[in-house]
Amino acid sequence: MAFLKDRILIHFNTNYIRVYEFTNKILQTKYEMNRMITVEELKSGIFTQIDEFFRDLKGYTNTINNEYVRLYATGVYQTLDSKSTVQLINHIFIYYGLYFNIVQPDLEKFYLERSMKISGSRSLVEGIISQEFRNVVVCGSFKHSIKEIEDTIKILKNQNITVLSPTTTKLRPETLGSNFVLFEGQELMNERDAWRHQYWHISQFSTSDAVIICVPNGKVGKGALFELGYLVAISKRIIFTEKPQNLSVIFPYEVGLNF
Repeated sequence: MAFLKDRILIHFNTNYIRVYEFTNKILQTKYEMNRMITVEELKSGIFTQIDEFFRDLKGYTNTINNEYVRLYATGVYQTLDSKSTVQLINHIFIYYGLYFNIVQPDLEKFYLERSMKISGSRSLVEGIISQEFRNVVVCGSFKHSIKEIEDTIKILKNQNITVLSPTTTKLRPETLGSNFVLFEGQELMNERDAWRHQYWHISQFSTSDAVIICVPNGKVGKGALFELGYLVAISKRIIFTEKPQNLSVIFPYEVGLNF
């Protein structure tokens, strides 16, 4: 499992783009571009100021990838419609290989309150470092990777993060040899009833802050591939615990947990 001790965090806001370096538990502002971004520019699909920033960023840091660099956007970015949001996310991913995480107002409020509690100042990035998620869903092969999933859930809960699903990691051992494993308390009424349990699991995606995909050695299972298609369709933030190795189409995602 990848843990990111040192990283670059970039905050995109209406009036600025600010780069932070977090190394040895010390947060420093390293670079700032003070320019107003408008809704009209973002909706046009011509991201001149953003592209200018990334050209400068390449000169600032030798490593720009979805393991080391994290992007967070607030302000005007939060007002975009779904079409413009997807267009922006895809542009940044295709040209720079990074996931553009637009922080919704309720999560932004959580970060600012965390920052105020921890440091006495209202700083989005300080809040993110303190506790990045309120709640998450954890995915992976419950049949083959349950130990890794258990370890991930334990780490998340130790950070006061609620795991919406799965609600338990105790499997019914008699189902391990079947196509669909069950957790304690689950029953199948017939061969189609597995969909009821699967649907409840994916229904938690939309209310989570992110979905964590456990992929020991980078191998993505068939069940996770099914879920990933849905996650991409709803533009949900996806974080793999290791760099995935067997994706036929590479889509916007991040690698590693910020703990």
